[in-house]
Amino acid sequence: MGGGKGGLYMGTYNPSDTKTDFCTFSRNVEKVSKKYPLNPSGYFGEKGKNHRVIVSDNPIETSEDFYKTISCGGKESQLSNGKGVQTVFEDGTRIVYRVITSTPDSPAVDITVNIESPVKKQKIHFIRKD
Repeated sequence: MGGGKGGLYMGTYNPSDTKTDFCTFSRNVEKVSKKYPLNPSGYFGEKGKNHRVIVSDNPIETSEDFYKTISCGGKESQLSNGKGVQTVFEDGTRIVYRVITSTPDSPAVDITVNIESPVKKQKIHFIRKD
């Protein structure tokens, strides 16, 4: 997970999962977009009402996988309100992960990019397949 030190979010970091020395936001985007395609406009998932949407059988598991992959190599910390975690990269790019959101059973990942990147600023909600 973020920072390579053990990750705060539910202790999910496993040193054998990734080599954090080689993780950068740009490399993470390449890796995550193989599983969760990035459209030509720079967005993950489908367009929702006020955010992007990724549909899965298990939204929590899918959101954890997405967050873990895209945040590799950044410095992770708890949000000041205690409602999630954030990972910040040296370039200022920030990834926020919240399991509990105002949308029931819909974890969210917010991406704020501070470098030139194919990825746009966005909020992604993970929802259960109907």
